[in-house]
Amino acid sequence: MTGAASPCVDVCRMNPETGFCDGCFRTIDEIAAWSSCNEDEKRAVLARVESRRRGARVVTIGESFEATLALPPDSIKHFATLVNDLNPLHHDDAYARASRFGSLIASGTQPTAHLMAMLATHFSQYAQPLGLEFGIRLTRAVKAHDVLSMSWRVTEAKWKASLNGDLVKLEGDARNQRGDTVMKATATIVVMPLEKRA
Repeated sequence: MTGAASPCVDVCRMNPETGFCDGCFRTIDEIAAWSSCNEDEKRAVLARVESRRRGARVVTIGESFEATLALPPDSIKHFATLVNDLNPLHHDDAYARASRFGSLIASGTQPTAHLMAMLATHFSQYAQPLGLEFGIRLTRAVKAHDVLSMSWRVTEAKWKASLNGDLVKLEGDARNQRGDTVMKATATIVVMPLEKRA
């Protein structure tokens, strides 16, 4: 099996506006480090290069990330209290057991908040994210003791000079420990480069 080939096309001109080579779409640091990169690192650079060719500057199209959320009964009761959701399905064990759900269920705002917070947590590691628009569809009740696997994937990204960042669209979801989808989500955010500090 051959290694990842350099994206160099012999057009070696750094663009002062983008910070990328006009030929290969790498940064000067990525070009300098290429020969010492392992195969995984080279593939990561190539993914960023392809994303930049498609118009993104900060994020990588196809980038994905995951998190897990456990929901013990105390967490459900505490969160519902914090957001002033007084539905007894989130507070009263006896009431919830007698319901169609058979147990406490989480307020819809609880997994929604965690799913949305994932975006800020992930992108703030290397950039400045700002949420613009979210679409959340709750598809199944989240019960006490559920453990949710939540994920997001960048589906589109394009540099917008007026925002000084990438306008990014993502798709997300959450599944319980049985593999049932409990939420589907979309998001539009702007992801700006970190400001250089003097």
